[in-house]
Amino acid sequence: MFNLSLLFCCLLLWLVAEAPARESTLSPLNAKDYQLDFLRALADQAEQRAELSLNDYLQQLERNASYGNYTEQLAAARASHKLQSKVLLIKQLLDAEQHTQLDLEHTCVLRNLVFLSRLKQQLRATRDASAQEIRQLRVHHLCQQFERPVAGQRRERLINEHTLGAALEQLNVTHSTTNTTSLDLTHFGQQLYERVKLSGAEIIDNYVFILRGLLQDILDAEHADLADNITQLERSLQQLDKMLAIPDFFDKRQSVYAFLERHINLDYEQPGQTLSSEQHLTEQLLEQLKAKGLDLFVIFLFSNFEFLEQVHEHWSQLLPQTPSLLYDDTSRQLYDIQQHYETFKLDTESSAKYEAYTAALRRLHERTVEQGQQNHHIFEMVNNAAQNVGSVTFNMIKAKCKELL
Repeated sequence: MFNLSLLFCCLLLWLVAEAPARESTLSPLNAKDYQLDFLRALADQAEQRAELSLNDYLQQLERNASYGNYTEQLAAARASHKLQSKVLLIKQLLDAEQHTQLDLEHTCVLRNLVFLSRLKQQLRATRDASAQEIRQLRVHHLCQQFERPVAGQRRERLINEHTLGAALEQLNVTHSTTNTTSLDLTHFGQQLYERVKLSGAEIIDNYVFILRGLLQDILDAEHADLADNITQLERSLQQLDKMLAIPDFFDKRQSVYAFLERHINLDYEQPGQTLSSEQHLTEQLLEQLKAKGLDLFVIFLFSNFEFLEQVHEHWSQLLPQTPSLLYDDTSRQLYDIQQHYETFKLDTESSAKYEAYTAALRRLHERTVEQGQQNHHIFEMVNNAAQNVGSVTFNMIKAKCKELL
């Protein structure tokens, strides 16, 4: 039996020896998804090598006159990119062949097929464990925001502003237009989007990988009652892969939302009626969720909160670093939204503070749409994320944090 660490060492040698071009695409060592990217690269390389080995053996069987009646099946299996279909055909042909217990070649082929299957399972289990670990780390980091809010430094800034503001009022300079700090909303939106597009896309990709893994589990389990849904499952996996490959953050987000509306939020028929194939597939998906102990809704809430945290961190940094009394109307509107968010975080049970924050965001989004701002999409995404993190759902997050910390 191969030791897993030894197995990974062998795979790493493959990766380094045969795919040096991958080095430029590897995540940096300080990246949160470094392990996942590394393991996916190993899995891809292992699958490519396995496909070469399986195709080579299928070709040997084609040249064997004993399998002349299976020429079409062998050719189809060789042309397929599904490793499972290759493995199944080889097993069927070997099981049907007369052999003795002393047939070492036959035994080695079956042993190696088992090895490939076990390797795939081990790689998958390791990726799942790594994904779960980084998910817990991200949740832990978010939960810490409730343990030590950053209100102290904000209050200090407000005190300084009030003190300075009073002095400026006495000097009668706050009414001078030449001293007003202005901010271009288009430029602000562009800078904000540039700062959060990578981390935002990462949050979405983590969510998509969860969905993809669940669908892959259903496909690998070979449910007899889902035989008619195999094509649909494979099509869904292809759609998720395309979403992961989308480079633009907003386009990726729009694609994922459309997918979730089609496949996750299905309206069920009245009780007693026959379930459609899509609904039956959704049931299997929910069963996989239950088996893995995953709550997509809770993960969705944390994802929205994580996105808002990142947005407002950069939002605060992009505000003019001058007393707010000198802000123009645009700067003041952006500053007020930041203050509303920080105020709500200090008292997440207050519906009034939450509504003040979301109302301010909504007005900003409506303004950018009405003015035809080129970067209104970032404000749309922030507005939508805020709608999903209300006073009730925020308390659900805090309750979950108490369980985890």
